[in-house]
Amino acid sequence: MPYETILTESRDGILIITLNRPQARNAMSSQMMEEFSTELERWENDPTERACIITNTGTCFCAGADLKELAAGTYHLPAGKEDWGLLGMSKHQFKKPLIAAVNGVCVGGGMGLLLACDLAVCSNHSTFGLPEARRGRASTGDGAILRLMQQVPQKFAAELILVGDSISAEQAERWGLVNYSVPEAELMPTALRLATGIAVSAPLAIEYSKAAMKEAAACDDLDGGRGWQIMDHYQALVNATEDASEGPRAFAEKRAPVWKGR
Repeated sequence: MPYETILTESRDGILIITLNRPQARNAMSSQMMEEFSTELERWENDPTERACIITNTGTCFCAGADLKELAAGTYHLPAGKEDWGLLGMSKHQFKKPLIAAVNGVCVGGGMGLLLACDLAVCSNHSTFGLPEARRGRASTGDGAILRLMQQVPQKFAAELILVGDSISAEQAERWGLVNYSVPEAELMPTALRLATGIAVSAPLAIEYSKAAMKEAAACDDLDGGRGWQIMDHYQALVNATEDASEGPRAFAEKRAPVWKGR
């Protein structure tokens, strides 16, 4: 499908979405949210595409919501996907993994987009920040505050949320905001390496593992209570799949597994 604000490419079971409004610092306009969420919905329902990388053209990953549209009162969520939240995906739970590949400035809603992804890499000249409070706003609508408090130590989260200064790629890696900070030439190869590891694995094993991760993140019980109930539930689901038998069989026969996704 042709789009005006994003570029798409499918490569070996991996979808690459490139935010392509460099003249507007890849700010999420209503049109971009519509196109972005439409492509993500198509990807989510395509069994041949197993992971998605989100990256950018220009020097800014995403500057968040389009402030000109907000000022004009024309900013709106995609029709039929209002419950997906801001950015066209912030409140939607995807079964398959998303990987952010940040190349440049990542601020405001761009941080919300980064934090909504399961994995993240960045070029080593990238910077990250939540300057909303300095503009009389807060990073609540896109889930940035909620996810940041879950993903990095609280004092680091507080520095980003309350102080408003940007941090470097090196700091972002050290704080655990991204998995890897690499030279720009290695950004996409690194993201593709992660995505390939997902794409060659059993689809339902990935789906159930991601679901277990999300539920476990909100549970600190390791003494036989709710935490282990979650693990036992998803273990039973994985064990019941045909692919659970195919993996060991392929290993024993010294061949690549043929996943059926069931």
